[in-house]
Amino acid sequence: MTDYVEEQQNEIEALESIYPDEFQAISEKEFKISVYPDEQDEENPRKCFTESGLSLHVKYTPTYPEELPEYEIETIEGQIPQKYYTKILESVKEAAEESIGMAMVFTMVSIMKEELDNIMLDVQKAEEAILDERRRKLEEAEQAKFTGTKVTVENFMEWKRKFDEEMLKKDAVLRAQKERELKGKLTGRQLFEQDKTLALSDAKYMEDDDVSVDPSQFDKEERGGALDKEDEDDNAVWKQFGKDE
Repeated sequence: MTDYVEEQQNEIEALESIYPDEFQAISEKEFKISVYPDEQDEENPRKCFTESGLSLHVKYTPTYPEELPEYEIETIEGQIPQKYYTKILESVKEAAEESIGMAMVFTMVSIMKEELDNIMLDVQKAEEAILDERRRKLEEAEQAKFTGTKVTVENFMEWKRKFDEEMLKKDAVLRAQKERELKGKLTGRQLFEQDKTLALSDAKYMEDDDVSVDPSQFDKEERGGALDKEDEDDNAVWKQFGKDE
């Protein structure tokens, strides 16, 4: 029994030296050690995981290290997905069972640290994959601007159908607009019938000494007779030229 106590005390002293900031004593046989992952990219920290931390809570049993200690893995900061947390539990248990008979807490802490670092690598790979996918889509979009859409019978007929529908809608709008304009527009006769003053609209442009002409004062027959007389005189001249020959 004394050998177990001494071995346990020696391990605690070694752990306090290795983890001066992370070690927290609770009693002579109980303590906690905080575990954090390493930052993989100092310029682009991943807060969701770098701020996550675990704690290995250990309580020695009377015969430790000949048996496993009582232990619990606790989340002290942030959140860790359940699948990762389960994997950490399994890995720590496997390492502890393989170390029965010798001090094992350091090994357990090291496994926790390794698993947290693996989480960081997985996150980094996932982020890089997302960025690569975004770049690929952007490149495809840029390339599509130059190549255009391949014309097929199907997409051409679909385009033509939409184009014809659009033109029919435009024609209907234009016809309706023209009909509205024609309904509101009067003919010249309708304007004169509705507004008698239009017949006298030119009178205001006449000078005081201008004389109105009444065409009815002229006799059509007199005008016609004068024209006939002129024609006969012209014929008489031509006839005279014929006699001289």
